[in-house]
Amino acid sequence: MRRRNGAGSRQLVDATDKFRKGQLRLIQVLGERKLLSEKETRALGESVERAAAQKRSSDVLATALSLNNKVIRALSHDSAADVARQDSELEILFEVTRLMQSNFNRTDVVEKLLDLICQAIPFRDATLFLWNERRGELQPIARRGRPIDLIPGVRFDHGEGFSSWVAKQKRPVLLTELHRGRRADNSVVGSFMSVPMVVQDQMIGVLNLSHPRLRAFNEDHLRLLALIAGQAAATLQRILLYEEMKRLATTDDLTGVCNRRHFLERLQHEIERARRYQVPFGLMFLDIDNFKELNDNFGHQVGDRVLTELGTILKHWARSSDLVARYGGEEFIVLLPMTDRHGASLAAERLRARIQQHVFYRRKRLTVSVGVAGYPHDGDSLEGLLGCVDEALYMAKNTGRNRVCALGEPRNAPAQAAPASEQPCTRLEELARAPSGIAA
Repeated sequence: MRRRNGAGSRQLVDATDKFRKGQLRLIQVLGERKLLSEKETRALGESVERAAAQKRSSDVLATALSLNNKVIRALSHDSAADVARQDSELEILFEVTRLMQSNFNRTDVVEKLLDLICQAIPFRDATLFLWNERRGELQPIARRGRPIDLIPGVRFDHGEGFSSWVAKQKRPVLLTELHRGRRADNSVVGSFMSVPMVVQDQMIGVLNLSHPRLRAFNEDHLRLLALIAGQAAATLQRILLYEEMKRLATTDDLTGVCNRRHFLERLQHEIERARRYQVPFGLMFLDIDNFKELNDNFGHQVGDRVLTELGTILKHWARSSDLVARYGGEEFIVLLPMTDRHGASLAAERLRARIQQHVFYRRKRLTVSVGVAGYPHDGDSLEGLLGCVDEALYMAKNTGRNRVCALGEPRNAPAQAAPASEQPCTRLEELARAPSGIAA
């Protein structure tokens, strides 16, 4: 009888020890997964140790039952939280989809996108980068808080900063325990997420989020951000294609200035505005001198490079209110709002001198001839003004090139023979009438 009781006692000791170890491991796992608070974890661990030490089956079973009830409540609460989180995520994704389908304004889309992300993921700072195909690098287009891009100044294939590395790898990154020291811009980043925005292996952009607190983001946040970024990328791709189509419809692809059709539309609007408000405007029509010889001697590739450089000069020279266009071949035309014919002639002379001083591709030196006309002095219709400025350019070409000319008689004046002193002037005669010190 004693042998049976001794064996039973040892079995009870072994079972109690296994229970203690198993329950303590369970409590540890629940604590690590945040299903139990630190206080609950500590209290339950002490209860298990106490029950095991007393070696009474009733206390052991009571402790196990208490722990099981805790587990059931924790799992039930976690399940409900999962359902609530999934509902919230679906709502956010639905709102993102609705936004993407109803808006084609890039600024509105990215600003509202950051608003929606803020509702789902608690970030402090955010930066959205778009891929610029022409420059071959990422460019920031929207942000909240401070601009966020780790390791600024370090250059990768897609530009500077950590975002460029993410763009190259096309993989999301989650960093939850960054160094808490202050960065060069005086900000603190404890947690950081970066997700690429890709459509069919085409890079659209990169989205960065950060927070000063450690472990502010988790895998669920990264997964949701990647889903949102995927939806946003598809819409941003459509917006970029739409903007590119608009640009191609109004821009000369070689020189980057406006094309002829867009210029004529704007010129007609400017005529109507000037007529309504009784304000002047000027026109400049310029042509590269001896451009055919340049093409014949050095090839069209050199000629195209020269045209591209001239387009850049014109864009940098023009005011924000001016409109520059390539009219055809080597001819360019410029609209100068709120500028009379005399002001347009002075501006044309400064431009002519600037082009003459510029060293073009392969150290080529070029000159331009410029015709000038003004509203209403030289006409009050599109056809009249274009005819007048074309004649002025023809005059500049036929009187020696590399000069600025304007017609002498107003187009709206009665036709009559003009004395020799009023015949169309050459560039030197035009400058002689201008105030001293104007010519470049």
